[in-house]
Amino acid sequence: MKISAVSNLSHTLAYSIVGLQNMNLACNYPIIFWNTANLIVDSAGVDDGENTEDIDQDEVAENIEEVINEIEQEQNDDDDEDENLIVETKEKIKRVKKTVDYGKTARAIGRFKAYGINILPPDINTSSFTFTPNVEQNSITYGLRGITRVSNDIIKLIMKNRPYTSFKDFMDKNHTNKLQTINLIKSGAFDSIENKPRDEIMRNYLNSIADVKQDVNLRNMQMLINKELIPDEMSFYAKLFLFNKFLKTCKSDISYKLNENAINFIANNFSVDYIDNGCSISQKTWDNLYKKAMEPMRQYLKEHKQEMLNTLNHSLYEDVARKYGEGSISKWEMDSISFYYHEHELASAAHKYDDFFTLPEEPEIEYSFSNNAGQEIKVFKLHQIIGTVIDKNKLKNSISLLTPTGVVQVKIYKNQYAMYDKQISQKDEEGHKHVLEKSWFTKGTMLMIQGIRRADNFIPKKKKQSVYPIISKITEVKDDGELVFQYERMEVVE
Repeated sequence: MKISAVSNLSHTLAYSIVGLQNMNLACNYPIIFWNTANLIVDSAGVDDGENTEDIDQDEVAENIEEVINEIEQEQNDDDDEDENLIVETKEKIKRVKKTVDYGKTARAIGRFKAYGINILPPDINTSSFTFTPNVEQNSITYGLRGITRVSNDIIKLIMKNRPYTSFKDFMDKNHTNKLQTINLIKSGAFDSIENKPRDEIMRNYLNSIADVKQDVNLRNMQMLINKELIPDEMSFYAKLFLFNKFLKTCKSDISYKLNENAINFIANNFSVDYIDNGCSISQKTWDNLYKKAMEPMRQYLKEHKQEMLNTLNHSLYEDVARKYGEGSISKWEMDSISFYYHEHELASAAHKYDDFFTLPEEPEIEYSFSNNAGQEIKVFKLHQIIGTVIDKNKLKNSISLLTPTGVVQVKIYKNQYAMYDKQISQKDEEGHKHVLEKSWFTKGTMLMIQGIRRADNFIPKKKKQSVYPIISKITEVKDDGELVFQYERMEVVE
């Protein structure tokens, strides 16, 4: 009895102290402090950037695999991608540390927003690692740790170099790479220090990294050809440029060796007399011919310099914008911080689909019938919900879907989960693997799911006469809220 009394006393004392601390926080500080503390705990956002805990190896392996796949895709798209990305990822693999639980964070934010508590985007001058109270606006500011690709070391540097007066001031003080900077912009971190819309901040930054040209001449021919900017009336000079480039690979002493196609090209466009022994041409002879023959192209570029320069630079900017800046501000927020401060991407279409939170907690019976054994078979009424994937759990075969009204846990049968989760790749003739289609459960993918509600979960289902499959990928949201779907996974033709 004595031991039990001591044990009860220790528990009572500990919980009493916690209770007094909570009372002190709630009574002597604005309520937003209490709300922030609860959001930090509910979202598991207590990481201060110093002490991260080890997590399940399967979860780590899944995270690493996803990042590596992203890097491979980045390298396929752009051979000049910042090497800091590779270094940063290797460090992540080496440390095998805890990452942000975006699903748990989004669910917590969804609950708090439902209570009427405002969550602000990150702020480059005031955000900490995790959520912080904003007393002036009676709101909670999102933490820098939750921004995609922004590491603890970068956050420490950002906080050390504060305050910032402008985006330029930030760039002068810090050395963030392209993806880090773009995700900071997407998240809204610079909104408070720039007196301009977020898309304009992005546009200005993308212009600065687009490698725009100050001049255009024959040295830019390959780029002009690649971007199909050579006008039709000058198309011969594009062929001539490529032919000259080919000849440079056929050097032999002081001559260029010619194959049958090369011989025909010279004979048709110059003269067969320039060909020696029927199989080569003097390097000096060809170089003089080429220089003289390209003179009309040189003059054309000179006379149309500003027009060609504007077209080329616009194309260079569009390439960068397609790669890094596509989508609405809402999509940017999902990409960078996994929650919508602005309106949900699917808000305009939400009224056309079912709201999970208004459905009965148990499935509705649409009709029933008896089978040959006399058993009653119940057929449930099916519903369609729409939302954005914010998290997945392979062990539980489930995903977290952020709908326009909150986060829904979707429980999926194992075989169905595997079919939609696999990444589809194909090897080219040289044996290099190219990703054709990522998992449909990749964070940020928009889905329509058909099924039933059962308690707090949504279960995908279909009937023989169902119009839709259990899961459809939303590929486009039109201005009028109409959705464009992909109903089947991509197939690889061997």
